Amino acid sequence: MPHGTSRRSAFTLIELLVVIAIIAILIGLLLPAVQKVREAAARSQCTNNLKQWALAMHNYHDVNQKLPLAENRTPRVTFYVSLWPYIEQTALYNQYNLTLGFYQAPNAVANSTTGLIATPVKTYYCPSDRPGAIWTADQYYRARGNYVVNFGSELLFTPTPPADGPFGWTSSGGYGGYVPYQKTLVGITDGTSNTLMMSELRLPQTDNAPDVRGDVFNDQGMHWFMAVNTPNAGVDQSSVDCPATAAANPDPTMICTKGGANWASARSRHTGGVNAALCDGSIQFFSNSIALSTWQALSTATTGEVIGAY
Repeated sequence: MPHGTSRRSAFTLIELLVVIAIIAILIGLLLPAVQKVREAAARSQCTNNLKQWALAMHNYHDVNQKLPLAENRTPRVTFYVSLWPYIEQTALYNQYNLTLGFYQAPNAVANSTTGLIATPVKTYYCPSDRPGAIWTADQYYRARGNYVVNFGSELLFTPTPPADGPFGWTSSGGYGGYVPYQKTLVGITDGTSNTLMMSELRLPQTDNAPDVRGDVFNDQGMHWFMAVNTPNAGVDQSSVDCPATAAANPDPTMICTKGGANWASARSRHTGGVNAALCDGSIQFFSNSIALSTWQALSTATTGEVIGAY
């Protein structure tokens, strides 16, 4: 060995284990912070999407002097199609045949994602959920969506007293005979800043799940929420498509069962609450812990309740 040089011994096994342990600790400390940043970004994008829907509602109202129908029975179509021109989807709207049901070509193409309503538009989805989700539980493939309208605090088929959300039905008759109504912003006498317009609804875990939540192009799908319970609470119900029993649902945090009440709580994958648009176009985050009386007062349009703190 030349004079004045020394040889550095290799790392011992203990030293390597110590280094690996330190790296693992640092990763463990960093990962939650990264996840929080990602969720904050996703929640911000979700808020932006909801803002686009609220602006679309206002632009539709400016042109038509009323809010769109949440859905129509003849032909079978929902507000998603009505608002296409106002969320930069004019090309889809111009190709859609408004004299046909959502399930007929070119609106939908059997067993194919080439139908107009099967196009997964970014504005449909909250990034915290399942962007790009579609419905494949029957042959009429269609996009799902996270953003739904407020039907007030009453059950769908049995509104007592009559439904008083910004959207809803004047009478039921079941899915074969419902009569929807349209409100004006001026007609929301509780005040547009005191009335919910839209909120989030969580999507099922798979595209082929027979679960109508977020089935937003189907007039019999859940493109609504009701304030029967506070956000992210309760067991949803559908007479059309939901797991037959609570035990059959693969996601215990969003149970939906077969039943005739046909209602759904506002739900999200954000921690602690949901994003919602008020009828004045503003967006707020509402906590799961909001008082039920306050949440229900916010869901009605003309009943004059005093809104508590939230």
